[in-house]
Amino acid sequence: MYKNYFIFFIIFVLLIGSMLYLYKNFLMDLLIASLICIATFDIKIRLDRFIKINFLTTTLSILFLLLFLVLPFAFLLVQIVVFFTDLHINQVIAYLALSKEGILRFLEQFSFLKPYADMLGDNISTQYLVDLGLKVGSYIGKESLRFFIDICFIVLFLFFLFYYGKEVYLHFLKAMPLKLSQTHKIFQEVSGVLKIVLFTSLINVVLQGFAFGILMFYCDYNNALLLGILYGISSLIPLVGGALVWIPIAGYEFYLNHLNQMFLIIIYSVVVIGFIIDNVIKPFIIGFVNKKILKKPLKLNEIIIFFAIFAGFSSFGFWGIVIGPAITAFFISLLRLYQNKILRDFDTV
Repeated sequence: MYKNYFIFFIIFVLLIGSMLYLYKNFLMDLLIASLICIATFDIKIRLDRFIKINFLTTTLSILFLLLFLVLPFAFLLVQIVVFFTDLHINQVIAYLALSKEGILRFLEQFSFLKPYADMLGDNISTQYLVDLGLKVGSYIGKESLRFFIDICFIVLFLFFLFYYGKEVYLHFLKAMPLKLSQTHKIFQEVSGVLKIVLFTSLINVVLQGFAFGILMFYCDYNNALLLGILYGISSLIPLVGGALVWIPIAGYEFYLNHLNQMFLIIIYSVVVIGFIIDNVIKPFIIGFVNKKILKKPLKLNEIIIFFAIFAGFSSFGFWGIVIGPAITAFFISLLRLYQNKILRDFDTV
């Protein structure tokens, strides 16, 4: 009898390995869709109270998420296409040439920086910068296409997870080698952390985008709304974040010899947005969401969630913003279960 179980176990492990290899290109998309489903399934639950058609509530839930999350990206993409449609290569070359001359003049004013000015003038030509820009643009285009394909698969998986959510959840509870109450408690903690990350990210995007939009309006930029949206979306990326937006704008102000506005943009972006909003206010936002928005506050320090976002991004890229906190919450939940249940059982033996 034990021999039969052993053979079954070997076959089962081999089949799991085969399934993972077969679907390896879709595992990350499926994982992201599962985590998004866990964080936002309350939307479908609320719709189910008023609409009893599962297909309709699933479709409405997906459309709501697409409208709320994809619409800013779509608006940004349209504006970028319009910008590059009106852009001429001669204008770019002239801008790069004048920028290089301005930087050289600035460096030559300081004797200790003159060697760097000579190196810049000898090694970096306008054509080199144009070629570099084309390479960077090609890379961004390729990564954007891959990101769009990932979004399509995530939406597809998310639809099926919303549609069969309750059945999948029950099968998951029964498959875990724990009591149903223990598995449900772990699931609640992971779900709570994901909701905190979702709400915190949305509030942070709005705050940073709004703050930068005000700065651009004060600096008389006609496209202040677009730049605010772009900055808000960029703020989702840990470490670099809004620097992807304010550094080129500060460089443009330097090119125009508007040094006062350049220093204003740098100081405001680094101190007010980058430090105060992103590093000082954000942990308080996490605590506020945990205590005021969640039905049952989590017993998890806000700083742990804060650093889990950074760790997830460094290991998994953009989607690590969600994966990092989920893994951390799952580990802490299992650790608490081990401390409260398993060790206690050993003590009573």
